[in-house]
Parts: sequence; structure tokens; C-alpha cells
Amino acid sequence: MYLKSLTALGFKSFADKTTIHFQPGITAIVGPNGCGKSNVSDAIRWVLGEQSAKALRGGEMADVIFNGTDTRKAHGMAEVSLTIGDVDAEHLKAAGVELSYNEVTVTRRVFRDGGSEYFINKTSCRLKDIQQLFMGTGMGRASYSIMAQGNITQIISSKPEDRRMVFEEAAGITKFKAQKRESLRKLELTDQNLLRLEDTIREVKRQIGSLQRQAGKARRYKTIQQELQHLDTQLSRHQFDVAVGEIRERETGIGRLRAEAEIGNESILRQEDEISALREQLGGIEQRINAAQQQGLELKGQADRHESRIHFNQERLHELETQNAQALHEIHESEERRAIAEQELLALRERLAISQKALEFNRAALDEKRGALHRVETELAQRREALRQTQSAAFAAAQQLTRVRNEMTALEISKQGNVIRLEKLSSEKIQLEEERARLETRLGEFTANFETEKLSVQSRRGTLEERQNRLRALQQEISIVTQELDALVRQQAELRARLNVLEQLEQSHEGFGAGTQAALRQSQAVLGTLADKIRVPDQYVVAIEAALGHHLQLVLTGQPEAAQQILADLATHKKGRASIAALALYQSREIAPVSESFGTAAPAVVTADPDVQSLVQRLLASTIIVDTLAAATAAWKQENGQHDYVTLSGELLSRHGVFTGGVSNGSGKAPGSILGRKNQIAELQTALNRLQEQVGDASRRKGAALAEQTELQASLQSAQTELRAQEVAIATAQGEFNALQNSNRVLHQKIDTVVFEIQSLAAQEEEGKQKWSALSTRLGELEEHERTAQMQVGELTAAQETLNQNRDAAHGDLTEAKVAVATEEQLCASYAKQQPALEQRIGELKTLAERRRGEISGFIQRKGQFEAETAESQSRIAVLQHQRDQVNQQAAALLDEKGAQSAQVSGREDDLRERRLAVTELQQQRGALEVELAQRQMTAQNLRERVQQKYGVNLDDIRSECITITFADEGQPKAETLTPEQMASSGVATDWNAIGDQVATLQKRLDEMGPVNLVAIEEYEETEQRHTFLTQQHADLVSAKQQLIEVINRINTQTRQMFVETFEKIRDNFRISFTEMFGGGKADLVLQQDGDVLEAGIDIIARPPGKQLQSISLLSGGEQTMTAVALLFAIYQVKPSPFCVLDELDAPLDESNISRFVRKLQSFLGHSQFVVITHNKRTITAADILYGVTMQERGVSKIVSVKLHKADEPEAQRGGTPLVPDPEPVKKEEEVFMAK
Repeated sequence: MYLKSLTALGFKSFADKTTIHFQPGITAIVGPNGCGKSNVSDAIRWVLGEQSAKALRGGEMADVIFNGTDTRKAHGMAEVSLTIGDVDAEHLKAAGVELSYNEVTVTRRVFRDGGSEYFINKTSCRLKDIQQLFMGTGMGRASYSIMAQGNITQIISSKPEDRRMVFEEAAGITKFKAQKRESLRKLELTDQNLLRLEDTIREVKRQIGSLQRQAGKARRYKTIQQELQHLDTQLSRHQFDVAVGEIRERETGIGRLRAEAEIGNESILRQEDEISALREQLGGIEQRINAAQQQGLELKGQADRHESRIHFNQERLHELETQNAQALHEIHESEERRAIAEQELLALRERLAISQKALEFNRAALDEKRGALHRVETELAQRREALRQTQSAAFAAAQQLTRVRNEMTALEISKQGNVIRLEKLSSEKIQLEEERARLETRLGEFTANFETEKLSVQSRRGTLEERQNRLRALQQEISIVTQELDALVRQQAELRARLNVLEQLEQSHEGFGAGTQAALRQSQAVLGTLADKIRVPDQYVVAIEAALGHHLQLVLTGQPEAAQQILADLATHKKGRASIAALALYQSREIAPVSESFGTAAPAVVTADPDVQSLVQRLLASTIIVDTLAAATAAWKQENGQHDYVTLSGELLSRHGVFTGGVSNGSGKAPGSILGRKNQIAELQTALNRLQEQVGDASRRKGAALAEQTELQASLQSAQTELRAQEVAIATAQGEFNALQNSNRVLHQKIDTVVFEIQSLAAQEEEGKQKWSALSTRLGELEEHERTAQMQVGELTAAQETLNQNRDAAHGDLTEAKVAVATEEQLCASYAKQQPALEQRIGELKTLAERRRGEISGFIQRKGQFEAETAESQSRIAVLQHQRDQVNQQAAALLDEKGAQSAQVSGREDDLRERRLAVTELQQQRGALEVELAQRQMTAQNLRERVQQKYGVNLDDIRSECITITFADEGQPKAETLTPEQMASSGVATDWNAIGDQVATLQKRLDEMGPVNLVAIEEYEETEQRHTFLTQQHADLVSAKQQLIEVINRINTQTRQMFVETFEKIRDNFRISFTEMFGGGKADLVLQQDGDVLEAGIDIIARPPGKQLQSISLLSGGEQTMTAVALLFAIYQVKPSPFCVLDELDAPLDESNISRFVRKLQSFLGHSQFVVITHNKRTITAADILYGVTMQERGVSKIVSVKLHKADEPEAQRGGTPLVPDPEPVKKEEEVFMAK
């Protein structure tokens, strides 16, 4: 495995694509300072994955991109490709790298926007993949395969702990350490995952408990819902069947009415036919009238047309006279114009004959001129070729002379420019130093202001946090108020729903008898019921209802006659029975007050309207309210049955000694309680008013809190905006501060650059003087050669000028001859073209005259025709007037006949209208039945749709069942389905009212259950499964954690053993290599024992010959380099790298140490490939391949070939330069290398 090639494009000074091919052995890269040869080693280091811009001698990674010159634009991308050939797959596999290629090309790109791309054999990959590829092979970015002067200091002067990297790479444990770091990272992630998983398991356990309760509720809900669906669908089926029966009844009635309407329609049709016959006769008369009128109009039209024809003929006669005169005038003009045209045609034929003769003469002269011109041009071509050859020789001499003069001018300009540049650089140096002083002062001021801004931002953040805390408290307050408001609204909705139900019951007179309800609906004389006119406190409601009994349903009227009429109507229509009180009978009655010695008089607790006060007094005159039935019995005995007694619980003891009691309306709160219902309505209205006030108060508090929240959010947003603006200002200030620091650093670099350029200008001045002297001598020789060549060119030019004049004269004669020929040709063509036109014009004029003579004959004939037509039309007008008078008399007679016929048709239509009214009445009756039919159909359709929407069942598919409702011991009703035989044998039928009640009860139970999570059953099962899965995951993570710990321990054991073995081998080799490099002395490597071997530092002990042991940092630069080289080769003896790049590593070495260094390199050529960047001649001598780096264009590095030949052997043995360079520039992107 060896380094095969390196390709760079846009990397640092390599602006153009440059490829360097390497061969086994030593490759030397040479070039002057600043030419960019060290960029080769930077490119290798960078493509191998170097991420430190400082290690690449830059400030940021974008600094490696070509930044442009005075004549070139900056590049937007840098790319380097490194190709490694003869890849040993087994060797890489031993290092832990699986690779199936024989040749590997690694490519890295970077863009100015910071983006990067990595490729292995043109396949996109990660930086990590490239680093892992070379990890453990000795070729990594931080391995010992790339050594520069800076690396020497790093190895020698760095901390003992920082020297481990090179030894770890040699031991091949870098990949294991990377695996260990990855395992530790995974171990940390596993611990974090375990913590999160344990929290999740606890949360899932909590959810399981909640979902278990919800699932039980959901199961109960489904059971009730299934029973509700069964009963509701059966009830709907029953209602559907009833509606279908009513539909059939309506359809029968509609059919009967339709038949009667059809009979009436047939009669109407017969009468309409008779009327139609009369109308047809009337139409015939009208047609005869219209025909007579039409005939009269036609006669009038014919007369009018004859009048129009007479007028038209008179106008045409006048036009014919005008056209005849115009035709005579045109005949005279055409005869004159034809005579003129015939004269012009004769003259044209004469001119054509003359032009044809002149054309033949000019064509003969043209051929003679062409021959003379050809002879002159042949001679001129011969002279021109001779002149060209002479001018080429003179131009070559002038070109050389110009080149020399340009070089001398360039030297003079360069000299003047250098003087100006020197003055400018001196002035620039002064300005830069002044600017640096100002910049340092500004940096000091900027630092103080920056700290003040930071304190201000901290203060603003504190204020912002206080407002955020207030906002959170306000949001919590809004949430509480919102919950309170929602609760009030829900309570309000519940009370309003109850009030609506009670009001509907009140409006429908629920609890009243059928006769009472019928009387209230039908009679306008009814003033209401007794219950509507009285009010009773809640504690007496049950007692008063028991005392009044059915009298509460008394229908009130004004007069007895109205009462009698109402009862008669009820009997007639069989609407039931009702009790009616005529208030007029009670107005003058006075009732004695009731004694309250045994209890409370019933009239005293009843508040009645004035018009029913007497009636209430009479009904309750003998009723006393007591607490218990025992007290009532005692009082009745004591007074000997003079009053009725009623208890607060509704038990009644009449004056006749009859006890009445049992289950009633309880406390009077049930909907069936007539008086209690009225009290509940009043209480609910009061409660709703109170809730409305509470809702308003809560809404106001919520609105105030929301307003404050909005204001606080706006203030908070403003404060956040100001804080962000100030933070942006601080960030901007930080950027400006960094920019100032960067500017300060750039100023220092500029000052150093100016000093360097001043020194370079002095060297260029001396070199220019020497070159000027050589160019002056060459200039004299070239000027003499140029004068001789110019004389020869002058002689040939004069002869050529004479020939050019002769050629121009011949050209002139030829042109004149061509013009003469062309002129005559055009004349002939023009005459020939004019002749047909004249002949055609003469023919047209002759034809025109003949056509006009023919038109005059036609005019005379048409004039006679128009006069005859006029006479005929005048006679025809008199005949038409007589016929028109006769037709008008016939039309008048027909109009009289039409009037008589119209009167007969009108009488028949009146009879038809009466028949239609009768049919319409039948249709209206049928329409009413059809409306009822549509209502029943709509009822059936609504039932079908409701069942379909609510239960997803087709009502037609539901089979009617026999259902009975029974009550269990607990009092809960239970529905049972029986067969028809069972229902018949038991003698009972399905009580659909009870089933409806049961449906309402079940629906109420569902509503009372509140919100039910129907998916809780599935969620419970899923959560249980998730808990099981998470528990298994927890066990897997615990097992994985244990496996990671075992892997880490195994890696520690293996890497510790490998490192110790490699370290001992390197230590032994270092001792020997150091002695060889220094020609004596002692050296050693010591592993610190204050910690783990895998983390311990490495000390280097070095004592050159004749010196005592001392700190390695006190060695000279050459001694440090030799020590580092000895260590490098000691490592190579243990694990040689496939290639090694040495960047000016030999710079600090003297001649004797260079020899040792070169011999050491040559001793490792069988194991590794070396790329040496050097200035040293001895190192160059040892190279097998030599590359030169130059800057032919300022700021752009190029690879140049160097043609080398062997120097004389004796000179080589004397230590002289063994190779003689002959630089030769190469083309862009040309790959060049030279074998020694």
C-alpha cells in the first residue's frame, strides 16, 4: 500500500486543478519560500480528516479555499483527492478495517458557506467513515505519518499526556479507544433511556388504574345501550306499523275522491267538446272575416304596387337619358387615346433595334478588357509573394527587437514602480502603525461599553421574568373564573331545561282529565281552571291538593249558560267529563270563617284571585289542616265530625268519618302535582334570575382579567422585543468586537508583509541592473538586422505599388465595359417590356368604345319598355279599386254573424265553470287527505331514518316481538320477550306505553351516567399490552447495559496489553535509534505510574553525547529535531506507516546530521514511502522523485518539471550539487514528475 496521487483544486494557493503522482521511494518537493510547497502536506492532512483550522495554518476552515489574487477571482470551493494504491485488504482487516477495493480515492470538499462533502471512491460518506478507514493504520490525520516543524515542538515540548496519541496510533488501539468512547456514549444513553422508561412505566401503571374504572363503566353503558336499542327499535317498529295502517286508510279515501273527481272531469270534458265545436264554428266565421279583410288588403297592396311602379319607371327613364349621354362622351375619349398609343408603339420599336446593335459591340470590348486584367494580376501575385517572404524576415527581426525593448521598458517601469512602491510601503507602514494604535484604543473603549450593555440586559431580563410570573398567575385566575362560569352556564342550562319541561306540562295541562282538556281547548267562554287562579306555599301543597281533589281541575266560566253549553258539547262529541264552575253563582255568597282551634284553616293558606275567592272559600270552608292523622282523628271526635281534616302528607278525614290516604305526589315536587308544578316554575324562574346575575358577575370578572392579560401580553411582547433588540445589539457589538480584534490581527500581518516587501524590492533592484546591461548589447545587434530587412521591403514595396496601379487601371477599364453592357441590356429589356403593354392598351380602348355603343342601343329599347309598363299600371289601378269596395261589404255582414255566435259560447262556458268548482272541491278534500297521508309517510320515514341513524339498523328488517314488562325485587323494571302463543295463553298484550316509559327510563340512566369513554375497553387492553412491552424493554435495556460494561472492560484489557507491548518495543528502538542519530548519548521513554496505563503520560529523557541529563525542552532546535526523528524511526521499526510526509523537518539540521537523517530515511525505504518537503541539497540528492513548486503567477502555485542530468562523478564526490536543474514551465493541470 502506497500513496499514489494527490489532486487539489482551489485548495489554498492551488487555484487550478493540480495532480501530483507519487512513486515508491523518496519524493522531494522543492521550491522557494512562499511558493506553496507546504500546502501539499496541508492538503494531505486535510483530506485525511483534519478538523482544526489552526493545524492548517488558518483561522477558520474557509481559509483553505483559494482567496483570489489581483487578476483572479476567489473560488467558492476547495477540493482535494488522495489516491492510495496496492491496498492490502488483509493488512487493513488486521487493523479492523473492512475494505474490498484494491485502490482507494478519498475526496473532501468545503464551500464558503461552511458546507462540506466527503467521498470514498466517488461515493458520498461521512467524515467519521474516513477517520475510521485510516484509524490504526498509521495514516490518520494526527498520526506519525505527517511530520512538520510544528509537530516537533508538539512532540518534544507538549505535556506527557499529549504525547500518547502517536504511541496509541503505533499500538493500533486508536480504533479500540474510539469504540470505547462510542460504548461509553451508548452506556450513558442507556442510563438515560432507563430513567425515561421507568418514568413511563409508572405513568402507564397509573393510567391502567384509571382505564380499568372507565372500562367497567363503559361495559355497563353498553349493556344498558343494548337493552335500550332493543326496546326502542321494537317501539319504533310498532309506531311504524300504526303509521302504515293509517297510510292505507288515507290512500283508500284518496282513491274514492279521485274516482268521483274523474266522473266530474268526464262531464267537464263533454261540455268542453261542445264548446269547442261552437268555437270552431266561430273560428270559421272569423277566418272568413279575416279572408275578406286580407283580400281587401291585398287589393290595396296591388294598387299601391302599381303606383310605385309608375313612380319607379319615371325615375329609370331619367337615369337612362343620363347614362346615354355619358356613354357618348366615353366613346369620343377612347378614340383619341387609341390614336396616341399607336404612335408611341411605332417609336418604341425603332429604339429597340438601335439598342440591340450597341449591346453586341460592348460585349466584344468587355472580353478584351478581362484578358488584360488577368495578365496584370498574375504578375502582381508573383511580386506579392516575394514581398511577403521579405516582410516575414523583417517582422521576425522587429519582433525580437520589440521583445528586447519591452523587457527593457518593463525593467525601467519596474524600477520606477519599485521606487514608488517603496515610498508607498514606507508611508503605508507609518499609517498602519498609527491605525493599530487607534484600533487598540477603540478596543479598550468598546470593552467598557460592552460590559455596561450586558448589565442592562440582565436588568431587563429580571423585569421580563416578573411580568411573565404575573401573566402566569393571571392565566391561572382566568382558568378558575372560566371553570366557574362554565359551571354556572351548565347549571343555568339544566334549570332552563327543567323549566321548559314544566312549562310544557303546564301548557298541555298535564294531569287534567280528558274532558277538562277538551273544554279548555274548544270553548272560548272558559276562563281557565281553579288551579290557575290559586297559589299555595310548598309545605301546604300536598294538603291543599288532597283537600280540593278533583276540584283543582274545575273549569271556570262566567255564566251558568256557558257551563251548560260546554257540557252539551262534551256529551255530543263524546270528549269525556268535566267539572265546571260558573263564577257568577259565587259573587254574592258570604262564607263564615273556619275555626282554627284544632289546626290551620285551609282557606288561610291559599292565595286566590279576587274572582275565585268566594269559590275557594266555599270549597275549603270546612277544611282544617293538621300535622298528623292522629291529631285529625282526635279533633274529629272532639267536635263530632263538623269539619274535614287533612294532614300535611295528604291524608284526609272527611266530616263523614271516611279516611283517604296512600301514595300520592310525595312532597308536591313531582311533575304530576298541579300546584307543586306551578310553585316549581316560580322557584326555577327565581333561581334562573339569580344565576343570570352570577353569570354576569363572572363574565365581568373574566372580561377584566382578559383585558389585563391582553395589556400584560402586549407589555410583555414589547419588553421581549426590546430585550431581543438589545440582545441583537449586544450580539452585533460582540461581532464588531471580534471584527476589531480580527482587524488588529490583520494589521499586524499587514505590517509584517510591508516589511517583507520592502526587503524584496531591494533584491529586485540589484537583479534588474544586471539584466539591463545584457539587454542593451542585444538591442544594438537587433536594430542593425532590422534596418537591412526594412531596405529590402522598401524596394519590393515600390515595385508592387506600380503593379497595383496597373491592376487598378485595368479594373477601371473592365468596370466601364461592364457598365456599358449592363446599360444596353437594361435598355433592351425596358423597350421589350413596354411594347406588350402598349399593344394591350390599344386593344382595351377599342373594346371600350364598342361596349359603350352596345349600351346606347340597350338604353333606347328599355326606355320604350318603361313607358308601356306605366300605361298598363294606370289602367289596372281603376279595376282594383272597384273590387276592394265589394270585399268590404262582405266583411261587415260576417261581423254581425260572429256576435250572435259569441253570445251562445259565453252561456255554455258559465255552466262549465260551475261544474269545475264542484270538481275542485273534491280535489281539495283529496288534497287534505294527501297532506295527512304525507304526514303519516313522513312519520314512518322519520322513524326509519331515526332508527337507521341512531342504531344503524333498517327498520324494515326488524321483526315485531311480544314484550312484557315485569318488576324485579329491587323494583327495576325488566323487559322479557315472549312468543305469541305465550302472550295468548297468559291473556296479556304488549303495553307499548310501558315500553315507552322503559325506553325513557333507560335513556335517563344513560344520561345520568354522564360522559362515557366507550373506547376505554380497547385503551385498557392496549395500555396493558404496552405495560407488558415496556417491562420487557426495561429488562432488555438492563441486559444491554451489562453487555456494554463487559465490552468496555474487554476493550480496556486488550488495549492495555497492546499499548504496554508496543511501548516497550518503541522504548528499546528509541534507545538504539537515538544513539545512532547522535553518534552516542543516552535516551529513554518513561511511562508515568501515577494512574491508569491507558491514561498515563509519557516522558522523554534525552542526553546527547557529552551532556548531562536535562529537560528535553532545553535542547537546541537541531537536537530536538534529531530526537523527534529518532523517536519517529523507533516507532517505524515497530509499525511503519505506508507513507510518511516530512515537511521541512530537516531545516534545523547541519551537514553532519543531515547525512545521518538521509541514511536513516534510506534504511526504511523497504517499508514505507517518503514525501519530503525540503530546501536541503543533500536531502534532494537522496530523492528518487523530484517536484518543483513555483509561482509563475503571483499567488497561484503550479507544479513544474525539472530536467535533470547527472553531474560529473568527481564533483559529486566532493559534495557539490549532483543535479543540474533546467527549469521549464508546464501547462495548466499537467501532471509532471521526473525520475532520477
